[in-house]
Amino acid sequence: MELLHQPGDIIAEKYRIIDTLGQGGSGTTYLAEDLQSAQRVALKALSLHRMTDWKKMELFEREARILAQLNHSSIPHYLEYFHVDTPQDRSFYIAQQLAEGKSLAALVESGWRTDENGVRQIAMQILEILVYLHKLTPPVIHRDIKPQNIIRREDGQIFLVDFGAVQDTYHNTFMRGSTVVGTFGYMAPEQFRGQAVPTTDLYGLGATLLFLLTHRSPGDLPTDRLKIDFRSRVQISEQFADWLEKMLEPDVEDRFPSAKEALAVLQGKRIINGKARHSVSRKTIVGLGVAVIVSGSVLNYYKYVLLNTSGITPTSVYEAVYKGDVDTVRRYLEQGGNVNAKYGYDGKTPLHWAARFNSKEVAELLIAKGADVNAKDKDGKT
Repeated sequence: MELLHQPGDIIAEKYRIIDTLGQGGSGTTYLAEDLQSAQRVALKALSLHRMTDWKKMELFEREARILAQLNHSSIPHYLEYFHVDTPQDRSFYIAQQLAEGKSLAALVESGWRTDENGVRQIAMQILEILVYLHKLTPPVIHRDIKPQNIIRREDGQIFLVDFGAVQDTYHNTFMRGSTVVGTFGYMAPEQFRGQAVPTTDLYGLGATLLFLLTHRSPGDLPTDRLKIDFRSRVQISEQFADWLEKMLEPDVEDRFPSAKEALAVLQGKRIINGKARHSVSRKTIVGLGVAVIVSGSVLNYYKYVLLNTSGITPTSVYEAVYKGDVDTVRRYLEQGGNVNAKYGYDGKTPLHWAARFNSKEVAELLIAKGADVNAKDKDGKT
């Protein structure tokens, strides 16, 4: 994608662009110089003309609003939010203090490695930040904890950056937005349903620590009934493995109840109350049925068990539709499956999703078996 700015560009007669720090779904972040103070800052920009989804504007404004309320030494200080108009465009900007150092992702890519003790130190610093965020009123959920968003200074100081996916729990609880926000491989299962709770950030942190230990994306590791199977791939103490496993529990009720609790256990002030359950509750499996229709990527990440004691599950039908697996869909229908069943928050039928995923053969089978081509989803769309 063509950048909005190039080195040397002057923004609002105040900031001079030096370089690009990173690009993401909620904007491009530049290294810039404040011409008044000569200080280097991080300047995040979003172009109205180039925006294809109005949700990005909502996230950008929310990020600015919440950053303005934060005050923590490991979160770069918010400076200002402004926009610039030109005859062709309107661009929005968030200026923040620059976090000196490199992201954990960049460090690992360059060959940097750390041991269990180093991973523990990083974990404790991030947990302290999360304790602060989750204690705010309302609590603030980052929703995108990952190696790219954690900056490490040479002296070991850690910074949490990029609040583009940030969510306050008031909005999450009462507005019930269904947009999936986060990064594949580091997203907790509930995020695929468009939901987030404070312990969602614990899952993202656990996945990030797993990346530091394995140097692989958690999405590339094998799973066992939704749980990431990592123990044979890391060289860490059993105690730390138990702690990490609890951070990565698919069911929010099986994770630590809070960042404060996770930090206390990691510091040795408390012990885990019983080993984290190895089985996943039925509630999680049913809930993840919704996740299938939210994002095709989750199908490759969470390897569902396709058959249960009564036959093929509704969840696996959506996986089959996504993959164009006509045989699985046919067996589901032969076992009495409802061809017009509606699943998930938007009430779409298998035919709706066959159309979305361009599964022509599946669509033809569904229609031949009596699928209602005029069926409407929750929003009244066919």
